[in-house]
Amino acid sequence: MNCEQDVASLMGFGGFNTTKNKKVHGNYDGAVKINKPRRYRQYMNRKGGFNRPLDYIA
Repeated sequence: MNCEQDVASLMGFGGFNTTKNKKVHGNYDGAVKINKPRRYRQYMNRKGGFNRPLDYIA
């Protein structure tokens, strides 16, 4: 082996194959932050006035 092959094997490059549709060891850890859409409430100009409990939002 020459120097370039030694460095490539040390870094873990065995070739340039694809990993598409293959299970890769150690690649299953992670998380996703899902932003929920905001729900707005109308405080003023409501039927019955603004000085009452807020409407329930399902």
